[in-house]
Amino acid sequence: MTLRTHLLRAVRGWSRITPGAHPWWAAGTATLALGLPLAATMAAGVPLLAAPATFGALANLYGRHETYARRWRTQAWTGLGLVLAVLAGATSAVLPLSGWADVLVPALVVALVAAVAKFVTDAVRTGPPAGLIPVFAAGTLSAEPLRTSDLPAVVAVTAACAALGVALSCAAGLWRPDGPERQAVARAVVSVLGATTVPGDATARHRATVAVHAAWDVLGPRAAGPLGGWLAHAERVLHAGAAERPLRLLLVALPGRRPLPVPPAGPVPAPQPWPRRRVLGALRGAGHLRVPAVRVGLACAAVVLVAAALGLGHVYWAAVGAAAVLQSPSAGITVQRGVQRGTGTVVGVLLAAGLVTLATDDVRLWVLTLACMFAVEFCMPRNYALGTVAITGLSLLLTRLGTSGAGLGGLVLDRLADTALGVVAAVVVALVVRNRSAVRALDGALADLDAAQDVGALRGRLVAVAEARARVADDDWRLPAPRAAADGEQDAYRRLGDLLGADRGDRGTPAGPRP
Repeated sequence: MTLRTHLLRAVRGWSRITPGAHPWWAAGTATLALGLPLAATMAAGVPLLAAPATFGALANLYGRHETYARRWRTQAWTGLGLVLAVLAGATSAVLPLSGWADVLVPALVVALVAAVAKFVTDAVRTGPPAGLIPVFAAGTLSAEPLRTSDLPAVVAVTAACAALGVALSCAAGLWRPDGPERQAVARAVVSVLGATTVPGDATARHRATVAVHAAWDVLGPRAAGPLGGWLAHAERVLHAGAAERPLRLLLVALPGRRPLPVPPAGPVPAPQPWPRRRVLGALRGAGHLRVPAVRVGLACAAVVLVAAALGLGHVYWAAVGAAAVLQSPSAGITVQRGVQRGTGTVVGVLLAAGLVTLATDDVRLWVLTLACMFAVEFCMPRNYALGTVAITGLSLLLTRLGTSGAGLGGLVLDRLADTALGVVAAVVVALVVRNRSAVRALDGALADLDAAQDVGALRGRLVAVAEARARVADDDWRLPAPRAAADGEQDAYRRLGDLLGADRGDRGTPAGPRP
């Protein structure tokens, strides 16, 4: 795939909207989790605490697709990580440094936070926003005019706001305790139905397989119930040509709290244990996860030093720009994200310039900040470029809040220059630092796929191959990705379909045409 193709894909990305990727409830709770702490800090007249309050509340963004029993744990650990990132940045800000040490130490702190956050979020598979928020937190706090006596308050406010964000995120579990499970099955069913409408579409088959596996992961030990039975039928529709009409009827019952119909006859899946100790396992042997972490760390350290040498303000924005682009799984997608983030920032700066001029008092500033937060949460999962427009406005408004009226012209120029520098650094590092471990991981996943003989093993190893391919996606112009991957997957799909058809036997619904 040529560089020109990557650029064309980046441009087309502006027009692609992912439907239903994020519920209104999630955007609303994230906005509320940010709004309450901001209102409290503004009312108390302590703008320096606005940043730690904001980043603590953003723990609310993680684990959105997990069950409530797992979500609060994911968000609690994320909140602890954000507290540590805030503390690291704040500590670098209060150290008595001078000269280049005053730039070098914060740069190294931000780079270390970026690398650790990228590795951990990839290992745990948190999904967006992945390791971006800790980088933003450490970078922002490293630039705040803090004193040593402020550190306890900074840590306490971050932890308290993280707890508030977790509570708001899990509040819906009081009246809809199986909401995440229903949403996961609904996403899988929609993907499966989409894949069956275009037989032979390998991309749609990949997407549906990953969605089904993600739903199994969400259900975990609860897979023995009706939702597990329906998910098993969706898998038979995808791989064994079972009738898809029952799935269309199921989609009507999944929203809300409606009782579910009885799943079609077939074997009830055995409950699957939830995975544990993913980070420790990744530390022992996942080289393909270490290379992306090294990329982020190198890019953030280099771009902060270059931005400081050029005399730019808000140099942590450069690190955030680099880290945001490098959250993508492969170098090819990094190029696409870089173009989208750059153009999105330009559009966002123009929009934010108008918003900042409207924020003539604290109340208007607060309202506009919450509006941008809602737009970020609503747009980012649907379209990365549009989400970048919204997050640019949010960043400028938060900066104006923390600096009590920083000059608009300086903010706009700093944002444009820092983002451009961060995007360029990210693309360069992604192209120079090759992830050859990802190719070896794909080879290993294909070998494991050939050895799988039962439904459970085939299902899991197909997804492992899909994840491994994502790390070298669109990199065939620079990495020797195995050409046998597609053939191996298609053979595995046929074997999985045969096994699922045999398991269904005469008890299943009449089989339709196999995709």
